[in-house]
Amino acid sequence: MKTKYLIFAALAGMIFASCSNGEYLGDNSPMLTQESPGDAIEFSYTMQNATRADKYKYGADAAARLSNKFVIYGVKHPSAEDKTADNDKVVFNNFQTKWTASSATSTASNSSDWEYAGLQSYDPTPTQQSVKYWDYSAAGGYTFTAFSSTNISYPKNSTTDKIQVSKVTSDATSLYNKGYSVKIKDGATLNNLYFSDRIAIPKTNFGGTVSFTFRNLFARARFGFYETIAGYTVKIDRFYIDEDASTTAVPATAPVVDFAKMKDAKTDGFYASLQNVKNIDNQTVNVTYYDNTDATIENRAKVTNPTEGYNYTFKQGDGSGLINTVLSTSASNPTWAVSSDNGYTPVIPFEGNTNPLLLKLDFTLTSEDGNGDVIHVRGARAIVPASCVQWKSNFAYTYIFKISDATNGTTGDVDANGDPTDPEGLKPITFDAIVVDVENQMQQTITMVSTNSITTYAEGAIANEYTNGKPVYAVVTDNGDMTAPEHEVITPTAIGTAATQAQVYKLSAAASEAEVLSKLNGSPMSFTMTATTGTEAASIETTIPLSDSTTPAISNVKFTPSAAGYYAYVYTTTAYDAPAYTVQSAGVYDSGKTYYMKTAADVYYAVTVPSAAAFAEHKDHLYLASGGTVGVYDVKVIKVQ
Repeated sequence: MKTKYLIFAALAGMIFASCSNGEYLGDNSPMLTQESPGDAIEFSYTMQNATRADKYKYGADAAARLSNKFVIYGVKHPSAEDKTADNDKVVFNNFQTKWTASSATSTASNSSDWEYAGLQSYDPTPTQQSVKYWDYSAAGGYTFTAFSSTNISYPKNSTTDKIQVSKVTSDATSLYNKGYSVKIKDGATLNNLYFSDRIAIPKTNFGGTVSFTFRNLFARARFGFYETIAGYTVKIDRFYIDEDASTTAVPATAPVVDFAKMKDAKTDGFYASLQNVKNIDNQTVNVTYYDNTDATIENRAKVTNPTEGYNYTFKQGDGSGLINTVLSTSASNPTWAVSSDNGYTPVIPFEGNTNPLLLKLDFTLTSEDGNGDVIHVRGARAIVPASCVQWKSNFAYTYIFKISDATNGTTGDVDANGDPTDPEGLKPITFDAIVVDVENQMQQTITMVSTNSITTYAEGAIANEYTNGKPVYAVVTDNGDMTAPEHEVITPTAIGTAATQAQVYKLSAAASEAEVLSKLNGSPMSFTMTATTGTEAASIETTIPLSDSTTPAISNVKFTPSAAGYYAYVYTTTAYDAPAYTVQSAGVYDSGKTYYMKTAADVYYAVTVPSAAAFAEHKDHLYLASGGTVGVYDVKVIKVQ
């Protein structure tokens, strides 16, 4: 199973990182070896492995994946195959094929340790299987399909088998839909449910060994968390879902579930809202095959048309390894929602999904300095774009969420829906010292963070996601006022610093999102920000190329870092406008106004002027501010290796 890594540095101010799609491994052609015409039909087997380095398993390794058995359905065609069953002359009617080590060539029908002759078929009333020979009168060729599962018995038992497979012999739409109907009962083992590619063999290739390539029918997904909040440990308290949502299938054009409806707390596992997600247990799914509109995946099995079990809620794990557990601080070794099988569990493929996955949770910070300081963060939210939740058969998906000090939850009050009403984010308590000639002085810095979500994409990312010389894509998704269309992608009007524009900066040193926000709003910082130019210059794009050769239409900004270091993507909602400052040498003291002084670097700071006498003494160095607005930005800092 090919693995897709989708790494979402999510709860950090709704900042995601890395949605990298992978492609299928292996080629598309039936594997045949030419032998003398008229020989028995023989079978061998290739098994796609989960890693890039070892794509296939052969021989005993392959047989072990199938528990040494698979079931074949094969037909021959007097004329070209079509969508009906009229010209499908059944040759292998659910034949059981069994592996026995070192048995090759012991019979005419066994060339690769796989034997079918003399066994019983996979049927409620089994038949004795006999040797089959190539029929050269079948001008339209042969078509073979196969499947395997540890949850089936021989003969087929419709009462006890956890998985029951039935052949579909005709379809009014396409010959590629002549696949299987698969009934899945509660408790079935799905990690080893395999279906082969459909193999169509023309007359010119008769006489060879038919070699099946099997792939996991289901997708697999895992969800992990880690945190980067210095000085605190983090534990997840609860997730939120919408328990009142309908379980009826909802059209793709319907509005998606919004965060305000996610108010039902859950503590027994990982939960998220994903409209139209399919149940695994007690489900019937159809297995069909990709047609010839795309030669790279033609004849591969896929899941279509689950018949029941539509939900709004996706659940994973029992909560024992995630809820109230101190989270990992490593992106490469996060805390998984499921503790077994490297965090993976099977999911029904969901290629047609058009809705995002919505995550809402509370978590607790506990100080590590021994003073017992505890902070509760409530209503943190994240969005996984729909393009990254389009699960395909034989793919594994990894979603990693980062909790950082840029969270969009609140440490204050929430409304009845659990959504923040107090300011969002963790606001560090900071101190500064500036020597001035006015008593009771103070410095004040005001920053604001919008509720937009920046998602950044880079291929093959788990830790240290971004690589010098490789493109980075950044998308802003509105998750603020929930007006339709909800969670729409915001298209920057231009590359620049005005409102509704985006810009990418190269930072002279490491900085947090909060520090970048302060810098954008005029505060002095120890680092510089330089707008990218040349080969690093940002541009507005309309698609994101994924490595499975698809190009989802997502408006975004693209830039290519040319050197290691720190970069900041900034989306401007309301641009910062510095106020004008007027010296008060000839002014009159007003206790209701805020006065400012400035540093040698011309940075203004507010001071307290307690009396007319203090004003008269320092008025040559006191200023009043007029006009100006605090800038509202969405910021993502990216470390490039």
